Amino acid sequence: LPVQSAITHPRPGAAVPAGELTVKGYAWSGGGRAVVRVDVSLDGGRTWQVARLMPGERPAPGRAWAWVLWELQAPVA
Repeated sequence: LPVQSAITHPRPGAAVPAGELTVKGYAWSGGGRAVVRVDVSLDGGRTWQVARLMPGERPAPGRAWAWVLWELQAPVA
């Protein structure tokens, strides 16, 4: 499966102040493959930024059966 992801913060429709925004979420893949990268778009897909994967135990290849947390800090107007 391709990587699937969900945003957990901020909530959908939330008003956010201008300045630095922290976007958080989780991602998972299939077939025991680990998530190695999460790209996030804050402008409907025109541009993309690479999120930081949160530290944690990295499973052996073919043994990744859980999700990984990620976060992105980005400026917003």
